[in-house]
Amino acid sequence: MFDFIIVGQGIAGSMLAWFLHKAGKTLLVIDDDKSITPSRITSGVINPVTGRRLVKTWLADELLPFAAATYHELETPLGEKLYEPLKIVRLFDSVKAQNDWSVRCALKEYSPYLDNGAMIHLADAYINNPFGGFELKEAAHVNGGTFLTAFKAFLQKHQQIYAGRFSYSDLKLKEDSVSYKGATARQIIFAEGIQALQNPFFEKLPFYPAKGECLIVEIADFLYDYMVKGEVVLMPFYEKNIYYVGSTHEIDFENSFPSAKGRQELESGLKSFLKCSYKVLDHWAAVRPTVSGRRPLIGIHPRHKRVGIFNGMGTKGISLAPYFANQFVEHLLLGKPLNKEVDIKRFLS
Repeated sequence: MFDFIIVGQGIAGSMLAWFLHKAGKTLLVIDDDKSITPSRITSGVINPVTGRRLVKTWLADELLPFAAATYHELETPLGEKLYEPLKIVRLFDSVKAQNDWSVRCALKEYSPYLDNGAMIHLADAYINNPFGGFELKEAAHVNGGTFLTAFKAFLQKHQQIYAGRFSYSDLKLKEDSVSYKGATARQIIFAEGIQALQNPFFEKLPFYPAKGECLIVEIADFLYDYMVKGEVVLMPFYEKNIYYVGSTHEIDFENSFPSAKGRQELESGLKSFLKCSYKVLDHWAAVRPTVSGRRPLIGIHPRHKRVGIFNGMGTKGISLAPYFANQFVEHLLLGKPLNKEVDIKRFLS
């Protein structure tokens, strides 16, 4: 018998598996092994201040150092470099934006992340930035694809992963356990991403699908060390002259495939500040579950005590998942309370 079955090996499921493994628990991860998923095509940016209004990321002071420590810790067992500091230069689009930044810099709670020094002006030959920009401190990057591939190998080494699409009809619940196709466990946790919309145990949770698209482009002799944030993100992508451009957010879409509309939006955003030529090498799209209020959905089903959920990390899963996976494991094993803003009790009773 396993202690836990985890459904899904995205960022959320992998982090949950890691903290359960650290706690000495036996587990089986079930994953359908898709090559293109939100976790795999995410930009992987850990960003302390986001949005046009320059709002500090929720729980940034706790989330960011915990994420850094977790990814650094994982580098040894996975044999991969995962966590890299990242220089983010955000472009101002107006004098008002400059003033808003200056006001934020004066606030004590923003001092670890913003510095009211001289504005940055990137090379005019490459970037249209008439209002300049500023550098965000304490930002970082995690290669989601590298992490997931390496963690899958880790699970395979420990014989803890099963490849296949999960079938709810094959799940059997008992008073003290669950069973699935011959595998028995004390509890099952769903970390299945968009498939949560089909989950019969959590159909009342307020998920809705959101589609994101990104481009991989080639630009010769550019500012390789920077991530530039204008209307879209332009970020170095692991090889010289290769960059990630993202991303769109669409809640009204026909299918999960890359679209002409998405590509047009991304290229329009890129051309708004990039002066040099580029070549599109790839175009990716994926659909993730989005939650009203942008808070994860975590907890144990109120009636089926052997069934839990760990989902809804959204676009910030790279930074949210380590902190809340650890919190959820402490809840599961030690009975410690969950953060009320993520506990599914706010929707289910």
